[in-house]
Amino acid sequence: MSLYRLIYSSYAKSDMGYHDLKDIMEKSENNNRSEGVTGLLCYGDSIFLQILEGDSCGALRYRTVISKTYHRIALDTRHHTPELIEFIPIESRLFGVWSMKAVNISDLNSQQVRNLILKYSASTTLQPHTMTSQQCLNLMQALAILFEKAI
Repeated sequence: MSLYRLIYSSYAKSDMGYHDLKDIMEKSENNNRSEGVTGLLCYGDSIFLQILEGDSCGALRYRTVISKTYHRIALDTRHHTPELIEFIPIESRLFGVWSMKAVNISDLNSQQVRNLILKYSASTTLQPHTMTSQQCLNLMQALAILFEKAI
């Protein structure tokens, strides 16, 4: 078994609401659990940043589970302009406890979030298209910790 991590960002449609985000989470949790996919989805400033982790084998031939999942997500009409930031083999999962967890950064302490985003980018708003893959990964790990403390 080989594990892979995929990081991508995309822009939410202008009418994205809480109900849409909740629906995305429910479907992601169900789909990912059956495929052995784990990860974290961050939403803020009308932008999605997501990390997917999973097996490269499974029942699929010539395609990875992660690639299949990403292509399904890319077709979702609630967002547009998906940009692949990284797709690499990994030694272990960083978000293995969640089939998918969503962090809506507007639900967290705004000053702490701004400080975290500024730590890993040149902006105080979520702008993953200007960040390296490592900066995106570091930000997501920090947001996961912040999210866990908030609940």
